[in-house]
Formats: sequence, C-alpha cells, structure tokens
Amino acid sequence: MIALFVHLGKNEIVHFDRIVAIIDWPTLQHSEVNQAFAERAKQGQKVCDVSGGRPNSMVITNECVYLSAISSTTLKKRAETPLY
Repeated sequence: MIALFVHLGKNEIVHFDRIVAIIDWPTLQHSEVNQAFAERAKQGQKVCDVSGGRPNSMVITNECVYLSAISSTTLKKRAETPLY
C-alpha cells in the first residue's frame, strides 16, 4: 500500500504523489550533474532545508527541493507505509 503522505523531518510532510525523486546525499556529492541541479535549485530559491544543515537525502518535488536529515532508505520505507 502506498502512503498518502511522507514525513521528511521538522514537521514537513509531502504528499506522495508530489515526490519526483529521492536521492541519497553521498550519491549526490559524487555526481556533477546532481550537484549542478542542486545549485540551480538553490539559486532559484527552491530549496527547503529541513535537515538542520546536515542532509542525508534530497527529495525532489515539482514545487521544491527538500534537504532532509532522514536517510533515503528510511524515506522509501515511509513512502511504503501508510500515514493518514
């Protein structure tokens, strides 16, 4: 069953249908393409840091790019577990 909402941390909840991708932070750091994407999002002021400055994952939605302290594996599990 697919969750309706995914908790990203710091009281930030995103509807599952809005999530385009969840990227592991260390993977992001090793990819020039992903780093360029993150920089463009930051310049466009579309980055919402809910990680407290210590991101473990990046969650891309159509509206915003979230930096989350929660690992991409945990976010995947949350997306697979119903939260109503």
